[in-house]
Amino acid sequence: MEWDHLSEEYNDRLFAGWLRLLFQESPALPSRLASQHRGGTTQVTDVSEFTTGAYNICCTVSFDDGFRALVRFPILGRSRFRTEKTLNEASVMKFLCQHTTLPVPRLLGMGRWGGGPYLIMTFLEGTLLSKRLRNPTLDPPRVDPNVSDADIELAYRGMAQVMLELSKPTFSSIGALREESGAWKVIQRPLSLNMNELVRAGNLPPAIFGDKTFGTAGEYFQELATQQLLHLQYQRNDVVEDEQDCRKKYLARYLFRKIARDLYQDQPGPFHLYCDDLRPSNVLVSGPEFTTTGVIDWEFTYVAPAEFTYTAPWWLLFESPEAWEADLNAFLLRYTPRLQLFLGVLRSCETEQIQKGTMTESQRLSDHMAQSMDNGRFWFCLAARKSFMFDDIYWTFLDQRYFGPGSLEDRLCLLSQEERDELETLVSVKMQQVSEKRLDEHLSIDDVIDL
Repeated sequence: MEWDHLSEEYNDRLFAGWLRLLFQESPALPSRLASQHRGGTTQVTDVSEFTTGAYNICCTVSFDDGFRALVRFPILGRSRFRTEKTLNEASVMKFLCQHTTLPVPRLLGMGRWGGGPYLIMTFLEGTLLSKRLRNPTLDPPRVDPNVSDADIELAYRGMAQVMLELSKPTFSSIGALREESGAWKVIQRPLSLNMNELVRAGNLPPAIFGDKTFGTAGEYFQELATQQLLHLQYQRNDVVEDEQDCRKKYLARYLFRKIARDLYQDQPGPFHLYCDDLRPSNVLVSGPEFTTTGVIDWEFTYVAPAEFTYTAPWWLLFESPEAWEADLNAFLLRYTPRLQLFLGVLRSCETEQIQKGTMTESQRLSDHMAQSMDNGRFWFCLAARKSFMFDDIYWTFLDQRYFGPGSLEDRLCLLSQEERDELETLVSVKMQQVSEKRLDEHLSIDDVIDL
């Protein structure tokens, strides 16, 4: 499914207006905020140029004693739950500092300015792991095809150690972490990267998502299946090509919900922390051995079903899923050899930690990850988390695995009469939307800034 081009244009306008406001107040704004949250009598000596990422814009503030702070502003138009996202990231960084050995930034402070929320954290030295492997002369810049297997293994080793450490804390419910009276609890809904993208690129109303936590994996997978249905219902533009395409997308979503229901039902925890956006471009390294010096960008991190943690990593080719081939089978041919290499590195890291006594045999991830390709859980979890790739994944890897050979008419027979009736109503609505070519406005500009 394509992004809604009218929603993209709207968000680009929001970003441009917000960026002008930020530049008008800078460098005085980040200097003032960093000084305020650091405290003391040290003076600011330099404020760097802004660096723009996918969801945030950052700058580094240097002090006369050599200390450096990173000031980060979630971008209006790209981040659509900015306040909630900022609170979640602050909580996760604090938890990870207290309960893991991961080198994460230390939170200095947070608050709001006229353009929304901000975070102040310590600056971590290092070079992005992805940058160490990238050939900048290629268009677009990507991993150098001539990079050695030895360097790939070093990169995988660093990532494996991060993933193992993140998997160790366990929880009894699914959602976002908060600290209450010195205890860490899951008391907020899990805010996912996909929810942000559905609002940003699909123009779904932000209020459409629930605000509860989940006690079982089954409950949460049903929620994710419902989000796929909401995507089809609420995105107006660039969503269906014709009536047949609409029916096929409707069928995929109802059948996916059936798979989720049959697979999980009321499966309890324990559950693990999971970062939707953990990848080599969020890991800082130094030296020839790619020693990890920092792990950053924890904004879309929450306690998730164990299946997310146990699924093979999607980033092994150092590409985002959206950059994969249109033919996912062709992607799989490139991915499988890298997965075997990564699993070997991961098993080695697990064995080392078990021998040191820093993890137990039952905490191994490698066997689960290997099985996730064989039993289809890799594709099931990716489809649950990637709405704009959902249809390609479902029809390529899930439909026949769970329902066997058959036509669309055969699949239609798997729906209830009520679901079949709803299908024809939806087809009529989506065809009308195709002709209208307009964008629903769910929030005022003040509400968008406050969200």
